Amino acid sequence: MTDKPLFRLAHISDLHFSKITWNPSQFFSKRWLGNLNLLLARRHTFDPSCLTTLIPIFHERNVETVLITGDLTSTAQAAEFKMAQQFIENLQNEKFQVFTLPGNHDHYTKNAYKNKLFYQYFSANYASKENLKDDEMTKIFLGHDWWLFALDTALATSLFSSNGYFSSELEQKLESALQELPKNHRVILVNHFPLFANESKRKSLIRREALQKILKRFPQVKLYLHGHSHRHCIADLRSSHLPIILDSGSAAQKNKGTWNLIDITADGCVIEVFQNIRKSNPTSWESVAKSNFTWLKDEALV
Repeated sequence: MTDKPLFRLAHISDLHFSKITWNPSQFFSKRWLGNLNLLLARRHTFDPSCLTTLIPIFHERNVETVLITGDLTSTAQAAEFKMAQQFIENLQNEKFQVFTLPGNHDHYTKNAYKNKLFYQYFSANYASKENLKDDEMTKIFLGHDWWLFALDTALATSLFSSNGYFSSELEQKLESALQELPKNHRVILVNHFPLFANESKRKSLIRREALQKILKRFPQVKLYLHGHSHRHCIADLRSSHLPIILDSGSAAQKNKGTWNLIDITADGCVIEVFQNIRKSNPTSWESVAKSNFTWLKDEALV
């Protein structure tokens, strides 16, 4: 495999910036449940302050682009969005290119979803005729015949569910966008939700089978990046005519938070897994695994 990458990406997810609110208005939405979860569990599990320790290692590893696959907040309130926004501005000030999309916690309440609050803080349009806010998808040319496609499949859900929804309208838009690409171009597809229901149906992507069918029809999609589960996973599904699947886990987890460093080369990709090791304060990140994937003959870049 070629050693020199065409480009290098960091994939992080599920940052869960949080702020407990005591406003009585929370009881008119799902937010009261989120605040209860913060008090009893989530604040003991996540520490977004450790995310600042990513910046030195991003520089050390010559990261160019940071992909954040959703759940930047915990209950989609303005104070949480501002904290996430500050973190992203810090990355941008360090000259990293940053792309992000919402997760179910970023559309946590009906008002946040209806008013598209996420997009009041983060860009929806990356020089594409489609934008995440209005079209639920966008695409970005990364160079070297590679594209980044981003989907917004998050929505406000009922009290005890956190489903995503791959609508028939989004299905048509994604299919059309993939058809427009030159055959020799390749795609990294990012979405908050996993491609398969590995846990409760209340937490899965509705109409995920339709998305799977599209991916089988368009082998140009080489990587599918997601978050949501808080469990790191790498799965090579090319034998089933699906992409290589990457779940970054949560970079903000106190205990064994993870993220992926991805090198795209002419011959394949290298995925290095980093895990937080709390030997001292602040958190230190250590490389714990590395996987090499070579594109099959019919997958090779032209």
